Amino acid sequence: MTDSYQVVLGALAVLIMVLVPIGCVLLWDLLAGRWDESISRFRERQIMSAEHRRTVKALRQIQGAPLERLAADLRRLREVVRADAHRSAAQQVGNRMAYDQVLMQACSMLEIEHELRDDTTGFERDIERFRVEAELERAGVTVTDRDFGQAA
Repeated sequence: MTDSYQVVLGALAVLIMVLVPIGCVLLWDLLAGRWDESISRFRERQIMSAEHRRTVKALRQIQGAPLERLAADLRRLREVVRADAHRSAAQQVGNRMAYDQVLMQACSMLEIEHELRDDTTGFERDIERFRVEAELERAGVTVTDRDFGQAA
């Protein structure tokens, strides 16, 4: 009959004989720098996954129309505003107001400064529209449907 105390001591001796050399080799490899690249890649993956989780969380909290729909509305309304010379003044003002509203929504989504809410009219407002369109284009939103060689 074996004593349970002897079994425990035997198991402990085997663990020490196996785990101590493995631990020494692992410590030596760590101190020698063999794992530096693996550790840095692991840290980079951790940072990337944390950033991805933050981005996904932020995207889930976005409310309103998607940016792609706003860009399509901008292109559609820009063509309507460009070609509404034969329409009544009320329709022209309504189209421009709708275009300005969509511009403001896109600017607020992309955090672009604009002065479209101010009481600017006429030429100043046209210049501000042009500036905001340029800022949106710079941010990656295609406002104009330009063909090859066509001027802005």
